Amino acid sequence: MQDFREAYQSTAVEVQENEIQENEVELASPWQRIGAVLINSLITMVLYVPLFVGTAMMGDSNGERGLMWIVISAVLLLAWGIYQAVLMSKTGQSLGKKLLGIKVVTLEGDNPGFVGTVLMREIVYNIILTVLGMIPFLGVLISIGAAIALLVMIFLDGNNRRTLQDMLAKTLVVKA
Repeated sequence: MQDFREAYQSTAVEVQENEIQENEVELASPWQRIGAVLINSLITMVLYVPLFVGTAMMGDSNGERGLMWIVISAVLLLAWGIYQAVLMSKTGQSLGKKLLGIKVVTLEGDNPGFVGTVLMREIVYNIILTVLGMIPFLGVLISIGAAIALLVMIFLDGNNRRTLQDMLAKTLVVKA
């Protein structure tokens, strides 16, 4: 019979600064991380609905109303992006992470702030993927490969479930 303390310890990470043990944190489960991404993605998709409605209306006599829907969508998406950036900068949590009780921290256990959570984990990572995605024929494979790599990496305890984004920003995702 397996000792449940061993299972718990496999998800605990000792956070050290200058080789001195400061405190211990528990890694977020892969399912919490997947759930947070799904929540954020679902909200984003809902905010795109007015854009699709407006685009569909642009082709007929309702062009002005279509433009209104496009502007509404743009404002909603901009507000959502700013809200997420502020929330992640202040707490290390997107709305999805907040709802599921997880957050992003530096390897030292601190809040990574704007640079760690927004700039490095989101903007720089997505710019790299976009540039690589433009390579003819290979771009789609690179994008799909990166998504699969992220999914596999969050299940690997050996590297503290760190994904490519975590490695780029030198962060961990832990239980809040």
